[in-house]
Amino acid sequence: MMFVLNRVVFALNGFAILALLLSYTARYISPEWYWPIAFLGLAYPVWVGINILFMLYWIVTFKLRFLHSFIALLLGWSLIPGYLQIKASKIEDRSNSIMLLNFNMKYFGAFDGKKLQETDKFFDIYDKVNPDILCLQECKNLYSPIEKDGYKRLFKKVKKYHSYNMRIDDRGNRNGEIMVILSRFPIIDSGLVEHDPQSANFTIYADIVAYGDTIRIVNTHLQSIKFEEPDYKAIKSIRSPDDSTLTRFTNITRKLKVAFEMRARQSRVVRDFIENSPYKVIVCGDFNDSPASYAYRTVKGKMKDAFMESGSGLGRTYVGTMPSFRIDYILHDPTFASYNYYAKAFEFSDHKMLSCIIKLKP
Repeated sequence: MMFVLNRVVFALNGFAILALLLSYTARYISPEWYWPIAFLGLAYPVWVGINILFMLYWIVTFKLRFLHSFIALLLGWSLIPGYLQIKASKIEDRSNSIMLLNFNMKYFGAFDGKKLQETDKFFDIYDKVNPDILCLQECKNLYSPIEKDGYKRLFKKVKKYHSYNMRIDDRGNRNGEIMVILSRFPIIDSGLVEHDPQSANFTIYADIVAYGDTIRIVNTHLQSIKFEEPDYKAIKSIRSPDDSTLTRFTNITRKLKVAFEMRARQSRVVRDFIENSPYKVIVCGDFNDSPASYAYRTVKGKMKDAFMESGSGLGRTYVGTMPSFRIDYILHDPTFASYNYYAKAFEFSDHKMLSCIIKLKP
């Protein structure tokens, strides 16, 4: 009986190892060429967990077969810091530095029918962080009358900040909402980085002057999956599939495919923009993809990741219905240093607010 069980476990272990190894390639293979690889990359933490369980099984049964999963995990060890950090790097000195805040605020929950009871908590944290630059996604128009308490309080706090904000409507026209960059430092130039006509997501930039240097701030919101309520219900009902659920899963798969492919295109445009920048660059935003993804690797290039430089614990930033992943990022020029990385969840958004200190000069 034990012999048969071990054979079955060995076969399943082999499948888990193959899936893990393939997930490593998601960083290098564009979803436009073969999109299922991107899905394996998204599930990278799951494959890690499954392989650890297989390792424990073989150790308990006194079998050297645990080495198979162990070696497979070692081959992808460089990915672990993108998901887990043990020791945070902190600093008290804020001279020659920028306190940065990045947040997909989901309109303070206004379109979800949620009460804004957590705005007090948000502004308590905001006052402690005291940001110099804010990169906001899904934020309302700074220049139109807003009745929501959260917006009124936010705009009062940033009244003296320099700002650049933009929205692109269904006709491709630009106006002022959705994507926002706010800065205590002067903004000398700003504009659109990329916009796919088939997408409601896009990227903007603003050039600021801080401590005698010009720095380019990029705020990006890469392609969303655009799940709707029936999709989330299908995900929750995975244990009891029926015909309607299977149809919804087909729809989910299609949406994932489209989003993976569009993010690949968008990320290359952002990368080209960064490489052609005359100034050092800081990138903030909601990438809608994990550290094991093609989009993340493409945008990041040789830049540093603030979470990997100064974060601690699990790096998850999405806290919605889907499994929690790290999809929101602060990246910066490799000559800069980042400290005091902080992530905080609020009820009104399905993303965590991120902040850190970017030290520009020693």
